[in-house]
Formats: sequence, C-alpha cells, structure tokens
Amino acid sequence: MEKKNVIIGLKAVKKGDEIVLHLKDNEGNDHDKSITSEVEQGGTVTWKLMDNSDIKEIVNIYKKSDSQDVFSTDPQPVNGSTDWAGVISKTAKGTESYNIDFIYKDGNKVTDDPEIIIKPPK
Repeated sequence: MEKKNVIIGLKAVKKGDEIVLHLKDNEGNDHDKSITSEVEQGGTVTWKLMDNSDIKEIVNIYKKSDSQDVFSTDPQPVNGSTDWAGVISKTAKGTESYNIDFIYKDGNKVTDDPEIIIKPPK
C-alpha cells in the first residue's frame, strides 16, 4: 500500500511589524504561524512555496533541540526547485516540533515552528 505523503505550502505574511509564516497542507490544515500535519510512517513531507509567497528561499528545516527526530531522511532541498522534502522513519511515533528558516522578500531571515504528528499504523 502506498504511503500517504503530505505537501505543506508556505507563504510569508506581514502582520504589523511581524513576518509570519502561513502554512497550508493537502490535509486541509490552513493557519498562520503553525499547523500540525499528520504523516504516515515511511511517508514523505514536501514543503513548497505557494504562489506569491513573498519567500525568496527556504534556508533550513530542522528539529527543535528538545524534540524527537522522526525523519529517516532529514529535510533537504529538492534538486532544481525551491521545494524541500524529508522522509518519515518507518518506526517513528509521536510528534516532532521543527523550525523552518526562510528568507523574506526584503532579505531578512525569519524562523517559524510547526509540528508533525506521526499517524500510527493501521
């Protein structure tokens, strides 16, 4: 059976003096600053810049120091694109909090911190 993959769209939004990350995934989660995406063991998570994202580039996607690591292949740039992708471990359980560093259209680096929840096997 094919693993369900999650695609998370990213867009930077200016709210007052703050730049916040707007995230929207293919599961219907859609929110500013953080969403919680559910991913199956062995599935792939892909982060894509939305149209008119106001993001120049994703710089890094990495787990928070106090969070478990659920990736068997850490998030990394996808060749020839602005996308990043990582593969969830086949034995991963629980939740990972992670950071996304990106460059806003004005050249400033911004960090946001969504979460990934691993769906238990059926």
